Amino acid sequence: EKILVFIALIAAAVGLRLYFQVIPNFAPIAAVALFAGFYFSNRWFAVLVPIGAMVISDQFIGGYQPFLMAVVYSFLILPAFLGGPLRKILQERGAVTTTLSLVGCSLTSSLLFFVATNFACWLVSSWYPRSLAGLWQCYVAAIPFFRYTLMGDLFFAGVLFGGYALFHAKTTATTLNRVSVE
Repeated sequence: EKILVFIALIAAAVGLRLYFQVIPNFAPIAAVALFAGFYFSNRWFAVLVPIGAMVISDQFIGGYQPFLMAVVYSFLILPAFLGGPLRKILQERGAVTTTLSLVGCSLTSSLLFFVATNFACWLVSSWYPRSLAGLWQCYVAAIPFFRYTLMGDLFFAGVLFGGYALFHAKTTATTLNRVSVE
């Protein structure tokens, strides 16, 4: 079962990233990483989901400056490390706290991705002057992309975790019905 979920997450992330590539930064990768960290207790399995999805989809989209790619990949696997604590919160505190924590994790991942990747872009590209004003310019120019990052991360996290909650509730209800009938 776990291997099927692993393959399905990578396949869905690749397909959705390719499908939505016309909307800059509206991608499922961070949300899939967060869900993988939540679903898989094995951190390596969780981290391999976003890496696999990025490596495969980048074969179609294309690569870019290696240092910048390393920063992008690093900050897209970061949410996988937030999924474990999210699972623990669900077990200990329930759905409402988990939902708030999910939104917080998603927003934190988006913000850290924005800060790190734009800093790296400023550092390695010739688009902006090497000054505080140039760094500021880089961040300001990236704000429209950040809007899409936030929307994508929240949307895909909502779909993944909402779908999982519905599936889990239905499975639990079916099991309870079987037990009560027997």
